[in-house]
Formats: sequence, structure tokens, C-alpha cells
Amino acid sequence: MTQHNHRRHGHQGYESQTQNIPLASRLPAWVSARSGASLAIRVTLATAALFTVLVSSAVLYGMFYKLYVPKLLHEATVHLQYNSPTNTTAYIGFVRKPNYRFLSTSQAYTVTLDLHVPTSEYNEKLGNFMISLGMLDAQAGIVYQASRAAILPYRSTAVRYLQTVLRAIPLALGLSQESRVLSVVLADDLYDKLYSPIVAAHLVLSQPVQVYSATLTVAARFEGLRYWMYYWRSPVAGLFISLAAMWQVVLMGIAWSVLEAYTARNTAATQRSPAASTSQQPATGTDVAAPATPTAAAADDRSGREMAGSTSN
Repeated sequence: MTQHNHRRHGHQGYESQTQNIPLASRLPAWVSARSGASLAIRVTLATAALFTVLVSSAVLYGMFYKLYVPKLLHEATVHLQYNSPTNTTAYIGFVRKPNYRFLSTSQAYTVTLDLHVPTSEYNEKLGNFMISLGMLDAQAGIVYQASRAAILPYRSTAVRYLQTVLRAIPLALGLSQESRVLSVVLADDLYDKLYSPIVAAHLVLSQPVQVYSATLTVAARFEGLRYWMYYWRSPVAGLFISLAAMWQVVLMGIAWSVLEAYTARNTAATQRSPAASTSQQPATGTDVAAPATPTAAAADDRSGREMAGSTSN
């Protein structure tokens, strides 16, 4: 039992001494030694740590960019339906899943309709016509509604003849067409609703315009930080990654200093109370006498002979 107590208390004393050793002194000898091999190893470890910090900073910026900067353009082909001689309609679906949100609620958007129309006499004589836009949610409710007037740009007869003569060869070879693209901005300050996300659009043209093709574009109007992050990607990414890496190094240094201060304080407290380890040793229940020195043993022998001689006298 006594030997078991000695081993247990010895193990506890070793653990307390290990905990009181400064954190820097616990490093392996091949790391803390001042040799060429140890310097190379330390440089390798520092390079690996720096690489890890840079990679983590880059991943952090990529995640932030993905969450903060929405997609710039959403384009959809418009298939016009000439239902009646008085109007032309089209339904445009932006999402395939009903619960999918393709616009950001904190971002302003611009909606533009591009009509590729022939420069025919019919379209030029058509004059003004109205284009009505309705942005719909999953329940076909109108979230945003707007109407804009459009007209094909005017060309005089002389200008038409001159352009036809100058483009006669490309037109004859089929390399060009007598057409132009008419762009009409239908909304310039569109925000998506939080509880009624936009999933589709409905277009109505007041007159049946001759159209080759049509495209509806929803473009994000970036401002502030989003503008810089999208149009100046490389400089902003480099600045953000550098700042993130710097803060990681600073926080790692602070954490190391706190741990070092904590271990140094425990070491100082142990040195101020050296009797703490002595009081932990168990009592054995028996007193062990100190061994006698040769001088003391000789003196006891002489006094014993003298007492024996006096008794015999």
C-alpha cells in the first residue's frame, strides 16, 4: 500500500510539473534546437502555416462573394403569341422549381426587353405602341407592374435609299439584314419580395409588331461594395484576402500569448510555494532512524567499556 501511494503521488507530482513548464519549452528538441536542420524544419512549418492561412482566407472570401454578390444577368427568350389583331402576349418563366429564388431581395434590378425587328414599312408606319410588364410570383400574383411606350426610330426616304445602296453587296450575299434591335427599359428599380419571390413575367404588346426574336433581360444594378467586388474583382479580392490573413495571424499571436502567460503564471505560483509538493507526500506510520556516523559509534563504544569497568570495580 505504501509503495502504491508513493507511485500515485509521484505520478501526480510529474503531471503538476509538466503543466507548470512554459508552453515554448514543451516543443520537441528538433524544433527548438538552433541547428541547420531545425531551422529548415521551422521554415517549412512557417511556410505551411502561412499557406494554410492564405488558403483559408481565399475560401472565406469566395464564400462571402457567393453569398453577397448575386448573379448579374438573367436572360430569357420571349416567345410572342399573336392571339388577336389588337395585342400580342408572352409568358416567360424564369425558374423551374416553384420554391427557387433567382433574385436577391436586397438588390435593385433593371428589366429590359430587346426586340429584333425588321425595318419594314409596316413597323415604321406602326408608330407608338405600348409594352406592359407584369412580374408574377408562384401563385400568379402580380408583384410588379409597369407600362412603357416604344417606337421604331424614324428614317427618311433618302436615308433608307442611301443605306440600302451602301449595304447592297452584304444584303445580296445574305451577310446582313434590314433589321435593328429595339431596346425598351421596362423597370429600372425592381426589388424582389421576401415572401412572394418573382418566378415569371407576363408581357403584353398593344399592337402586333413584326418581330424576328425577343429577349427579356433582368440585370442587377450594382452599387457600393457590390460594384467594387464585381467590376474590380482582382484588387478587391487581394485586399480582402490580405486583411483576412493578417487578422488570422494577429489572433493566432494573441492566443499564443494568452496560453504562454497562463503557463508562466502557474510556474511562478509553484515556485513561490515550494512546500506544496512536500505536504503531498504520504505518512508511512513508522519512524525511520537516521544512520549513525562512525565517530558517534566509536564514542558510544568507549562509554560502554568505561561503564562496564566501573561496575566491575
